[in-house]
Amino acid sequence: MLFKRLRLPALLVVATGLLGVVARTPVVTQYDLRAVEAVETLRTPALTAIADGLNIAFGPVAGVMIVALLAVTLALMGRARTAVLVTLMVTVGWATSSLFKRIIARPRPPEAEQLVHQIGHDSFPSGHVTLTLSLVIAAGFLAYGTRRFRLVVSVGAVLVAAQAFARMYLGVHYPTDVIGSLLAGTAGTSAVIAFRDSVDRWTGRTPISPGLGGLADRRGSQDAAGDV
Repeated sequence: MLFKRLRLPALLVVATGLLGVVARTPVVTQYDLRAVEAVETLRTPALTAIADGLNIAFGPVAGVMIVALLAVTLALMGRARTAVLVTLMVTVGWATSSLFKRIIARPRPPEAEQLVHQIGHDSFPSGHVTLTLSLVIAAGFLAYGTRRFRLVVSVGAVLVAAQAFARMYLGVHYPTDVIGSLLAGTAGTSAVIAFRDSVDRWTGRTPISPGLGGLADRRGSQDAAGDV
């Protein structure tokens, strides 16, 4: 049972690691740099402003604020257990980028290609893309089973694609960095989802289901009240 739950996250972790190793090779880096330079030819003031906005909106400081705001909002709505699960999904998904950055230690594209200053020199994978993807997956989890699910997925897909393009547009990441981010972020979030029953046992007795977090939390509160 444990193996089945971890099969997808494990495969994604292995795939991310292998891609990172391949991405560090001179041949792949050369093609990656050509791709970045091709994207840079599309630079305009309007696109640069959008890319800068995405860079700030999903940066490290903003990311912490978004996660905290999301957790507090869900808790105030009476969805404490869902708040814990969603916070773990985003945090673990986002943290995978830091883990692989340390392991792969791939240098960023040359500074001459970069439009913005970035903290840290490790390029693979992109923390911005990983955070964006983790937030979108969490939003999809919350919206699952509701009329908003398709809209959330559609808007989320556009947002992730825009962020991926922006990282290359700004010259701070290679295409393979972006692909690695999608793999790493999915690995982290899927691992938390796989263990949501364990998270539920830690936070309460009522199972947390996608899109039904509020209902689960309310039922758990009612059960607790009945035990007093």
